[in-house]
Amino acid sequence: MSPEISGAPIHPMKHPLIIGLTGGIGSGKSTVARMLEKRGYPVIDADLLGHRVLESSHPGFREVLEAFGKGILDQSGRISRPKLGLLVFQDPQKLETLNSISHPHIARMIEKESLRLAEERSVEIIFLEAALLIETGWQRKCHQVWIVNSDEERILERLALRNGSSPEEAKQRISSQLSPGKRLPHADFILENNGTPKELEERLEQALESLQEKAE
Repeated sequence: MSPEISGAPIHPMKHPLIIGLTGGIGSGKSTVARMLEKRGYPVIDADLLGHRVLESSHPGFREVLEAFGKGILDQSGRISRPKLGLLVFQDPQKLETLNSISHPHIARMIEKESLRLAEERSVEIIFLEAALLIETGWQRKCHQVWIVNSDEERILERLALRNGSSPEEAKQRISSQLSPGKRLPHADFILENNGTPKELEERLEQALESLQEKAE
C-alpha cells in the first residue's frame, strides 16, 4: 500500500522522490525518521549503513583497521565504535580519513537499497536519513532536503540524557559537524525541534503537505 499524505495518495511516478533528511547530532532527525516510518514511508538510514562498514564481514573493516590500527578493536576483535569515535572526533584529519573510507561504501549501499525499494515495493517516496548529507554532497541526489534544527541548549540536554555526554564532549561532537549557518541554506524545509513531540509532528505534517503539492 502506498504511503498517504494527509489522507490523499500521491499520484504514481516513474521514479520515486528521494527526500534527504538531516540535522546535527541531537537535533531529532532520528525521531522524525521514526515518525515517517510509522506513516508507512521507507527510510534509508545512512548512519546504520555506516555501522555495517565496520563489521568484520564488510571490505571496509580491513580498510579502517589498516588506517587506525588494532587499538580500535574490542576484546572480541570487533571494531569498537566508542574507541573509534574518541579518535576521530578529537582529530579532524582522522575524521576525514574515516569518512574517505566509509562514505564511498555507504553511497553504494544507498544506491542499492534505493533501487531495491523502488523495484520490490514500488514506493513513490524514499527518505534518506543522513547526518552528513550536506558534507558528503549526497543532497545533490535528493529531490528535496529536510533539515531538523534545534538550539544548542536543547541538543546538549538530549546528549546528556541519551549518551551521558558531558557538555565538553557534546560540544566537541557538535563542532565536528557543519554549523547551522552552513547547513540550513541547503534546506527546502526546516523542521524546528525546540518544543514538544506534538509540535514536531505538526511541523512534519506541514512538510508532508508541501511535499504532496510538489508531487502532484
